[in-house]
Formats: sequence, structure tokens, C-alpha cells
Amino acid sequence: MTAVPADTTLQQPRDRRHRRTLRTRAAIEEAALRLFAERGFEATTVEQIAEAADIAPRTFFRHFPSKDALLFGDPAHETARMREVLATRPADEHPMRSLAAAMLDAAERMEADRDQHLLRARLLDSLGATGDYEFHLLRQRWVQDVTALVAERLGTTAGDPRAGAWSMALMSCFGAAVHAWLVRTDGTPLRSVLAEVLTGTAEAMGEAADLVGPVG
Repeated sequence: MTAVPADTTLQQPRDRRHRRTLRTRAAIEEAALRLFAERGFEATTVEQIAEAADIAPRTFFRHFPSKDALLFGDPAHETARMREVLATRPADEHPMRSLAAAMLDAAERMEADRDQHLLRARLLDSLGATGDYEFHLLRQRWVQDVTALVAERLGTTAGDPRAGAWSMALMSCFGAAVHAWLVRTDGTPLRSVLAEVLTGTAEAMGEAADLVGPVG
């Protein structure tokens, strides 16, 4: 029986739209961070960002819910991306391994935009306590979203302590790796830094588990 080749005529337009979406988001982020650095976060408006990115304000809101998402992060977008990655993983794979795959996807995307992430980190530092509070709220929401995704992989609910513990542990490792990666100047890839942090944390968690003793 002759195999019928897959029809890629529908996939190609989707791929083009996806690439166009990524280019537009990147242009908006670049324009926004530059204006934040030049004029200050509070003094910069969505209209100014849209003009600098050569788009209409309504186009801005198709990609970002507010200007805050450009500086503090967009949990909804990251969660959607993470869901896409998890959907490609084997159904019987351990949730932590699946979550690590999603973190590696994020690391690869960040690696390509290191300068922007450095600028974002400096801008957040300049906001002081206000920036810390906003970032804390967004991170809390992202932890909740990721915990729900891990619970789905487990076939349980977000109230399962494993889902929360595993999510917070891996996300904390990722955050620590990103911070170390931005501080380092030796060109070490984020993926390598993340591997170092995960390996060290796994060994440390093993020590803690040995002290607590076996289950039951």
C-alpha cells in the first residue's frame, strides 16, 4: 500500500503566522524595554510603545495584556507555551522530566535574547520594592499555573502536595540558574548553568531525604 504524504498546505500558513507573531512580540519587547530605559517605566505609555514598534495600539493588546507584562513577565503566555511543550512529551514520562523539557525550551528562547533579559533585570532592580512586589505576584500566579499543569500530568489535582513541591522546586532552580547566567560573563549557556543547579539541588535533596528517613 502506497503511503499518502501528509498534507502540509494547512501547516505552512500556521507556521508563517507563528513566525510573524514571534517577530511582532520581539519588536514590541525591544521597543518597550528601550523606552523604559530612556523614559522610565511609569512615564512610558502603551501608545508610545506601539508607535516605536510601528504597530497600532490594538495590535499591542493582541500580544500583551498590559505594559506590565513586558517588564514583569506574562504568565499566561508562558503557561500556554509550557502546555504546548508538555503536550509533545510521552504520557508515561515522569512529570518532573516533562517539566524540565519545558524549562529547557524556555532556556533556549532566553539564550537568544540575553541582552534583552539583562536590560529587563536592570530595569527591575531600578524599581526597588515596587518591582519586587509586582514580580512576586506574577511569580506566584505562574507557580499556581505550573502546579496545575503538573497535576494534570499526574492525573490528580493541584492540591496534591507533589504537584506544588515539584513545581516550586524546579521553578526555583530555573530562577536561580537564570540569575547566575545573567551575572556570569564567561559565555556559559543557560542550559549548562541550569544543569549545574539541578544536579546540585538533586544531591542536596537526597541528603535531606536521607535525614528524614523512608516513607512510613
